[in-house]
Amino acid sequence: MIVPHLVALVGAGASAEVFRISGGRVLKLYREGLDPGVVEREHDGVRHAQDQGLHVPRTFGMHECGNRRGIILEEVRGTTLLRTLPLRVPQWRPLLRRFADYHAMIHRCSGEGLRHAQHHIVRVRIQQAAVSERVRREALERLEALPRGDRLCHGDFHPGNALLTRHGIAAIDWSNGCSGDPAGDVARTELLFRYSGFGRLLRTWPALNLLRPLAASFYLAEYLRRTAIAETQVAAWRIPIAVAALVPDSRVHRPSVLQALERLGVSA
Repeated sequence: MIVPHLVALVGAGASAEVFRISGGRVLKLYREGLDPGVVEREHDGVRHAQDQGLHVPRTFGMHECGNRRGIILEEVRGTTLLRTLPLRVPQWRPLLRRFADYHAMIHRCSGEGLRHAQHHIVRVRIQQAAVSERVRREALERLEALPRGDRLCHGDFHPGNALLTRHGIAAIDWSNGCSGDPAGDVARTELLFRYSGFGRLLRTWPALNLLRPLAASFYLAEYLRRTAIAETQVAAWRIPIAVAALVPDSRVHRPSVLQALERLGVSA
């Protein structure tokens, strides 16, 4: 087995570190103890997206490094939309239109052949959510009434996973890639626009938080304008998706999500 030389650490998150290696590639190395299924899901998701013709980092297979598992990927140079939007406020509408275009493009792709299903992922998270049993039952009942769908879904598409490159947007982090209903995928993205964790940039510049609901509403309107999906279809997913976001160690702002659930008639 060829052991790649780790040239430099280029990024790190809660679940993985990304190292530059030779040949214009990177090694996304997941932290020890992470469920191996997550690694396989990302590998399957990005490879499927690549086969469908989407602009994503190409995958060159999985790799083990000691007790850690990883994926070797093409290094795609660019800046995430999360970093770009606050610096280019006058251009946020055109950028969000491009974001909505790309999300609609994902959903035009078939999810046939993917081993992971959106319903299963959301169900497991609802079962793990830190909520009352009454709320859990309601969320699971609502989930069971929703379409399963057969479209490719990213599962975690937000400005931090949309890389702006010279060739357009490239979606990264396909660890939640699955086959499912686009309306559920959109509900997840809308929730993350509104309530994802308040990072250092947002804590430093609280006024930027005023853009969050505006960006969420603008993204949703632009997405719906590009597809045959109705707002009511997205709305039907909001309670299951919100409850699923309340798993321990979630990066969403829990008080805001709980308030949103109350406005939807669910007291967690």
